[in-house]
Amino acid sequence: MKARFIALLLSIFITSYPAQADNNHQALKPSATEVIARINLNKADVSSLTGSFKGIGKKRAEAIIEYRESHHGFKSIEELAYVRGIGQRFVDKNREKLKEIYEVS
Repeated sequence: MKARFIALLLSIFITSYPAQADNNHQALKPSATEVIARINLNKADVSSLTGSFKGIGKKRAEAIIEYRESHHGFKSIEELAYVRGIGQRFVDKNREKLKEIYEVS
């Protein structure tokens, strides 16, 4: 009786293990909601920039566009430090996240 019970438990474990492994594999794939399109600083309008990053509201979005137009576009994300109302400290503190959200081309 014990042998049958152990054999039953072992067979349940063996048959359920591949299903669990397959579920773990599916969990590692990025979902559609995790893929975020990057915003091009040289093409974005005020509404695209507003709220795109914590601390970038309408006034800073307008300042980004004003800087872009007066300097013939951004050549790097680091140039955000020269935008009125943003500054070097903001860029230094958020550099990696800014590079994830924004692009220049």
